[in-house]
Amino acid sequence: MLRYILALCYRAAYLLHHALRLRPGAPLEHSKLIVVGSFRTGGAGKTPFCIWLCKHYAQQGKRVALLAHEYAFDEITMLRQKFSDNGNVEIFATNNRYRLAHELDKSRKFDFIVCDDGFEDSRLTGAVTILLQWEALPTKISELWPCGNMRSLAKDHVGNSLTSIALKCYGEKPDIQLIVDKVSHITTKAQWEGESNANIICGIGDPERFCKDIQNFGIDIKHTYFFKDHCKEFPAKFEQLLRDFPQDSFIISEKDAARLPAEFIQKNVKSRIYIAYQATKISPETLQKLP
Repeated sequence: MLRYILALCYRAAYLLHHALRLRPGAPLEHSKLIVVGSFRTGGAGKTPFCIWLCKHYAQQGKRVALLAHEYAFDEITMLRQKFSDNGNVEIFATNNRYRLAHELDKSRKFDFIVCDDGFEDSRLTGAVTILLQWEALPTKISELWPCGNMRSLAKDHVGNSLTSIALKCYGEKPDIQLIVDKVSHITTKAQWEGESNANIICGIGDPERFCKDIQNFGIDIKHTYFFKDHCKEFPAKFEQLLRDFPQDSFIISEKDAARLPAEFIQKNVKSRIYIAYQATKISPETLQKLP
């Protein structure tokens, strides 16, 4: 009952915030605006898909700006590492995607401006919204955070002048598949070679799905250690686990690895730390839907 009351309070705050602060704004005049989003509070695969999408356009010779929220400091670091040698893609950290998108639009520097999330920002009109859908569309208060794992209801996104492309991420014949296709040592880059098992340590939006991806890759899981998404204490917590279990193997995500400072990696160069790299597979039918 308490959670439902909290969900009602969250719903009221959501509607008030949109009415006062997120009124529909002006569309961009030059760049094509793409918003990648999901109803889920986390772990929907938005960032991996944005990475794929930016690479897709960059390969066509297009200039792309990728906007991510500055709160997600680990994702920003990971994205900048991903595109450090790609001159067609620039990463921007912001707490106001609408304002920054218009500033970049005026520069006429970019063919595409891609928002990693921004699904709930109703100021972003005239955009193509790519919805990553993991389950039936949410229609009840009981499905909202903190009662459930959804941020808004389907009716909140009707008639907002956005062109929506819904892409299925689950079940049979999905439009998008997010899989772990490589696990390699954090320093030597040696590939995982069939050790008996590994511990999973991560601070991401959906750690359970990450574990399933690891198991699908063929690795048995010994223990799991989950921390909150964007956990700033991740290096210290990881350091303690390495001291407690020095002979164990550990697997982390790319976003977890982005939180580790250089001195941490240098100090633990001989530790059995592996990074699981995620690949995004897109169906041929989905490619035809993209702008």
